[in-house]
Amino acid sequence: MRVMGHILALLVAGCSATQKIVGDGRTYSAGSEFKEAPMLARQVEDGNLPPLDQRLPEHPLVAKHDYVGYEGPGVYGGTWHSFHTTADFSTWKMVAGYAPLIRWRFDCAGLEPGLAESWEFNEDGTELTLHLRKGLRWSDGHPYTSESFAYWYRLCRDKRHRYSPPVWCRVQGREMTVETPDDYTIVMKFSGPNWLAPLWLATGYWWCDEYNIPTHYMQQFDPDFNPAYQDFITFEKKDLTHQNPERPSLWPWVLAAREKGGHRLVFSRNPYYYVVDELGRQLPYIDEVQSALVPDPQVRALRLLAGQVDCMFRNLELRDLALYVRGAERGGYRIFQWKTASGADPAVLVNWSPPDLVLRDLIRDQRFRKALALAVDREKCNAIAWKGLLQPQAATISQESWHFQDAEGQALFDQWKRADAEYDPVEANALLDAMGLRQRDPAGYRLRPDGRRLTLLMDVPSSGLNAQENDVGVIVAENWRALGIDTVLHTPSATELELRRTLGDYTISTFGAAEMDLFTYPDWVFPTTPRYWHPLEGRWYESGGSRGEPPTGPLRKLVALYDRIKSEKDLQRRHQYVREAVRIHIEAGPFMLGTTGRRPELVLVADDFHNVPREGILGPWAMAQPATSYPEQYYISEESP
Repeated sequence: MRVMGHILALLVAGCSATQKIVGDGRTYSAGSEFKEAPMLARQVEDGNLPPLDQRLPEHPLVAKHDYVGYEGPGVYGGTWHSFHTTADFSTWKMVAGYAPLIRWRFDCAGLEPGLAESWEFNEDGTELTLHLRKGLRWSDGHPYTSESFAYWYRLCRDKRHRYSPPVWCRVQGREMTVETPDDYTIVMKFSGPNWLAPLWLATGYWWCDEYNIPTHYMQQFDPDFNPAYQDFITFEKKDLTHQNPERPSLWPWVLAAREKGGHRLVFSRNPYYYVVDELGRQLPYIDEVQSALVPDPQVRALRLLAGQVDCMFRNLELRDLALYVRGAERGGYRIFQWKTASGADPAVLVNWSPPDLVLRDLIRDQRFRKALALAVDREKCNAIAWKGLLQPQAATISQESWHFQDAEGQALFDQWKRADAEYDPVEANALLDAMGLRQRDPAGYRLRPDGRRLTLLMDVPSSGLNAQENDVGVIVAENWRALGIDTVLHTPSATELELRRTLGDYTISTFGAAEMDLFTYPDWVFPTTPRYWHPLEGRWYESGGSRGEPPTGPLRKLVALYDRIKSEKDLQRRHQYVREAVRIHIEAGPFMLGTTGRRPELVLVADDFHNVPREGILGPWAMAQPATSYPEQYYISEESP
């Protein structure tokens, strides 16, 4: 049986299973008949904390648990041991840093209330009104009101501050206005219909982490309120939820200590947390979270095998699956296989507008892109890079996406993932010959129309950064050389790799593809931001035509479809526009080439750790899983499942 380390509320002999001794020997109930954690009940009794009914909103948010793996209401107490791999703590924010105004549902099929109890549009979609829960409070007990959002938006419009008005607040080139008629109402007014705004408010941990600003605390660092500051440098440092223990939070567990420069983080329960279980008991069940910085994957694996981690999402290497399965009984844990919902591991990105103008003309010829796609040996990619655990296919987004949930949508998606995905080097060679690329140099490589050797520079991460993606790059390069295309692998640093993609300073690159919602994260299908296979066209769209290059050919149609999506009120019509865009990818593509997809994501759960979903989606970040499963209702007990 696993040892529950650093537990503030201990089970003791002679008491019932739901009685806890807290600190000085006083006994409090941790069972379903009691509405708050024993450690908080003691603070109330000592006069250091208001009673529970003064800490919860008038209508608390009730945690949902409509998933396989929910065992029932939990008991209070315990410490959740985990680890993090980077200083920005982003993977933890997708577990317990999700406190949005509006939430994505765990089934990824729509929205549900969050900090806002309800919301509505006016008739033409130009005005969105949100109604906050009355009685919401920050972790220090100060009221959470509409002023938080209004203050954030004022900062966005202040050019001295790093925030800028987000893309979702601009309609027809003009920014929204924000009104707060009272403490519980936020009114956003747009220059045209903006039916996607609620989805943007719910998307990812990053937007709510940005727009939820504790005004009462942060204004002391604002130069407009405190003349001791001349700029926003200190403000921006103090506003980092995962680095500043003094900053009030809305998370279920709030940062209590940041030790050794971030190598160890301690989060304690938020006494004013606004979410309850179905019995009306305040969450979270678990008292504390402790996380250590462990960047080395081998050290992470050893910690997991030793049973030093209670529950871990992401950062478990698929190549170690057999190792984790063999060590489960000794380590006292279970391994679940969630989905990444990946459409490509990785996608091979073909830049629509590479710097070389001769290559640009070749790439914009559909026959050239089809030849590259047909030459990829996906079965070999799967066998060597992924030990046969994935699915060879064309590059797509996530098959679980809510755009494709009915029979018609699944049929279209199946057609998409099979498009140009067969291995047919004979047809690939025929296509290149038909383009006039028949001439070859003495080494056997094809010549370009200008007489130079046809060479493609392919950016891939080094094996140290991503071994599987590097393996795929090596295989694809071999396949293309067999076509008579000289393919050179380039392995820059991670920073340079990303910069080259963003600036469009590449010809071929690779990146994992997965996405559940193309309304708010359209980039894989629609050229709307400077990423992936359309950096220059995306920059043109994002900047309103002031930078980048205007979309040409099928990209113009894709941009027009996305503009229709943004102004369309009817949800089903919006989904149909997405499907029209996918048909363009099938008929005029490919624009990104597939290799393998459908990679599972390993999740480790200790035997004494409960209420964790048996399956979910951990690929696309926009849906913020597992946060949408309400991890605050996970609990620890000595009873194994």
